[in-house]
Amino acid sequence: MKKTKKQNNTIYIILCFLILLIILLSFLLLKNPDLLYKTQSLFLRSENHYEIEELNKNELKAFQIENTDWPSNQSLMLVNNEYSLPENFSVDLAEYRDSTVFMNTALLDDYALLTEAVTKQTGDKLYVSSVYRSYEEQEEIYEEDPIYANKPGHSEHQTGLALDVYVESFSGPAFIKSKAGQFIDQHCAEYGFIIRYPENKEDITGIPYEAWHIRYVGLPHSMIIAKNFWTLEEYINFLEPGHIYTVNDYIISRQNPNQDILLPDSISDIHYSYDNTGYIIITARVNN
Repeated sequence: MKKTKKQNNTIYIILCFLILLIILLSFLLLKNPDLLYKTQSLFLRSENHYEIEELNKNELKAFQIENTDWPSNQSLMLVNNEYSLPENFSVDLAEYRDSTVFMNTALLDDYALLTEAVTKQTGDKLYVSSVYRSYEEQEEIYEEDPIYANKPGHSEHQTGLALDVYVESFSGPAFIKSKAGQFIDQHCAEYGFIIRYPENKEDITGIPYEAWHIRYVGLPHSMIIAKNFWTLEEYINFLEPGHIYTVNDYIISRQNPNQDILLPDSISDIHYSYDNTGYIIITARVNN
């Protein structure tokens, strides 16, 4: 059955409209690097393969945390408007490469790898405008800017785990417009970092989007958070106390440190961090 002239005209109009739409979208993407980057990042992130699954509890071994020699760090502490730093909190600090910049010891090596990757991939040198802050420094900053800054005692900067980063000519909200900022957003999880205050999560974090504020949580936690577009709050809530999860060749479990710690026997490289909600998060490798 032959198409009528009217049908042919309709098809022609639709095709022209689609072509114009594609041209318009292409123009908008090319003229708006932020929009192009965000569109690309949706597809790039979907390629992550950090699927987290719950482990069937068979043949678990009981441990008492005080009787183990497992190393611990502060990498998974949740600090926000609800969870303040413990009164007896003592931050694990060390100087980063004779720079007079002090960071939490948990992130020193991985931050070095991240900065090297940024320079290699973008040509930009990554700088830090703020890492560790004392209570007094945080109090002063909060009084100056209570919208972006947390109350003293509720700031991740007081843990030395959070960094405000920038490159030359691009800092603060402009950071994401730089190649380095976009690389950080797409790839920092591969080095153990997350964008702590992502877009459209202000109702959870209580803080507006900050592309320049990265937070160390370590692997594989950073990759799980990035893959699922979670915040740290959402990730910790996902880890139900007493449950054991597997992801790639890792074991993850959030447990009460005052009770028996139940874990599979065939694991190694066991370490943990207090999460500041009354539990510890244990990370280990599965023995193959």
